[in-house]
Amino acid sequence: MAQSKGWKLGQDSFTKMIVWFKDGNVRTMYSIDWKHKLSRTRSKETGMERFRKKIKQYGPLAGTIEIYDKATGQRIAKFYEGIENSLETT
Repeated sequence: MAQSKGWKLGQDSFTKMIVWFKDGNVRTMYSIDWKHKLSRTRSKETGMERFRKKIKQYGPLAGTIEIYDKATGQRIAKFYEGIENSLETT
């Protein structure tokens, strides 16, 4: 059964993304893991696809971008200027 009020950004997000822009600005964004507000299900992959689209859009304007799993606090991806870096070397 779908929630009557829908999903809440941040509270119901699986992941968060922190972007350090080269101009000094920093933004924290939360994944939108559902197709629409009253969706019955959430998908971590849906949220990650949307983050990857946003990372491509930012490209070289962003210095470092990190994506974290909200449940564990573990960093799950890192990018520099829109290009994914290996977590093992960072």
